[in-house]
Amino acid sequence: MATVTVTTLEGSIVDDTNQGTPVSRNASVVHSSVTSCHTMTPSLAGSFLASRSRKAVSAEDESRMPPTFSLATVLWLSLLSGVNLVIVIPTADDYVHRLGGDELFGGLMIGAVPLLAMFGIGFNQLLLRQGLSLKTVLLLMSVGTVLGNVLYAVAGLTKSMWTLLAARCVIGLCNGSNLSSMYIGLTVGMRRRSEVTFYFLALNTLGYALGPALAAVLEVFVKSVHVNNLVLDSDTAPGWFMAIIYLLYMAQVLLVFEDLPAELTGSEPLGTNVATDERPPMLATCAAFWDLCMASAVNTTAEVYVVKIGQRYWGWSIVTSALFLAALMLCASISSAVVGSLTTRFMTSDRTGLLVGSLLGCAACAPLFHFDLHAVSAQAALLGVGLVLVLSLVNLIRAFALAASSKIVPASLKNSMNSWATVFMTLGRGAGAIIGSVLSPLSFAPVVLGMLGVTVLASVASHSRMKPSDKAS
Repeated sequence: MATVTVTTLEGSIVDDTNQGTPVSRNASVVHSSVTSCHTMTPSLAGSFLASRSRKAVSAEDESRMPPTFSLATVLWLSLLSGVNLVIVIPTADDYVHRLGGDELFGGLMIGAVPLLAMFGIGFNQLLLRQGLSLKTVLLLMSVGTVLGNVLYAVAGLTKSMWTLLAARCVIGLCNGSNLSSMYIGLTVGMRRRSEVTFYFLALNTLGYALGPALAAVLEVFVKSVHVNNLVLDSDTAPGWFMAIIYLLYMAQVLLVFEDLPAELTGSEPLGTNVATDERPPMLATCAAFWDLCMASAVNTTAEVYVVKIGQRYWGWSIVTSALFLAALMLCASISSAVVGSLTTRFMTSDRTGLLVGSLLGCAACAPLFHFDLHAVSAQAALLGVGLVLVLSLVNLIRAFALAASSKIVPASLKNSMNSWATVFMTLGRGAGAIIGSVLSPLSFAPVVLGMLGVTVLASVASHSRMKPSDKAS
């Protein structure tokens, strides 16, 4: 008879919760439930209380957050990675031509960072699996980035364009671009992971805005102090500046970052030693990876194309083109943060966000087409509006895809999934730099629209499969 009473009371609790009855009534029901536990057998009472305890722990786990300063440290790395990639874009063409390179080599030099970052991801994952702590890997990656930026700054002394490429390759290998997303996936609960991912990507996009702006500031500073030699000029100043910034970042990691257990950060490669029922869903995984690659490619394509069209077609200076790009990326960053905050409140499904974002992205490509306007101001205004809309939406797609990629797999595969997601983002970054360097006003819009069109097809095809795994955490 006690068993019947408890079953009824449990049903009452569920009904009261669904109907939103007053707290006083709920409290009396819970009190009755506890009283009835005294009439149960010990095993039934223990099972009843353990079930409630598991529900409470599960809810707490879904809402968990890491230490604030540690989270801020990895988010700061996301911003620095963005700055380090694009700070050289406004001066890259001049630097490369001075050392004997051409337009395509300039695009390759910019794209070398994300392309080599793919190998860097495998390298730092190997270090983590060998037992090194996340804090140690962060410091090692920062040391390598400092050395790469110093090599970039002294490339003028060697008078070889290959020194530039080697420097950017070192920066890419030590980029550590997957460590931020890995930390978020491991420490932030599922309930707030999409929200934190939006902040992570908004800061990354803000870095893409700060990079060109800093390049313009450094250009003005170097000319104002009348320094122009092989060691320090407007071309080499970004390398010296980023080396100093990463030294400061190393101090931040040492002082405030709280390390994670080595057994948590070490993981096996995706798909190895995994039970069949724990393997990632193939269609959903491929769609998420394409979304990440596409969004990153569109970002870099736009950045390189804007600087190219400003300096080559509109006759702008390095400072003017850099500030124009910085303004565009800043607007896109702010828009991404606002849109991300709203969508995480009103759109709880990642797959719906991917589909809606890709459809709106296609529509936003309209201003990017070449309308043969004669005034440079009109061309710049139309391109600027179109790019802010498109970049805001592709950043939305990237955030939803990154959040979904860690939810569609079991908890045992989350670390590896984050690493592969970063690989595809860096692949898109590298490809975008090369694509942007060869596009013209006639081909830019069709290429961007084509990438977004494929994203729509991928979102439709994978919609029914893009569901959180029952074993996700």
